[in-house]
Amino acid sequence: MATQVRTCPKCKQLMWLKEDQYEQLDSETIRGKCPRCGSTVRFKLVSQGENAAGPKMGH
Repeated sequence: MATQVRTCPKCKQLMWLKEDQYEQLDSETIRGKCPRCGSTVRFKLVSQGENAAGPKMGH
């Protein structure tokens, strides 16, 4: 996987997590630590639909 860009549910700031900053728990879930507030957060990976390949930039 590549860099994951997510919003922290605790501090509401964007997190840019590189591959060495998160771990994959299973095929659908990753866990990482917010670099701003230090909270440990889990995210479901989007595997279907228009956002499955990641954010679309430059529309």
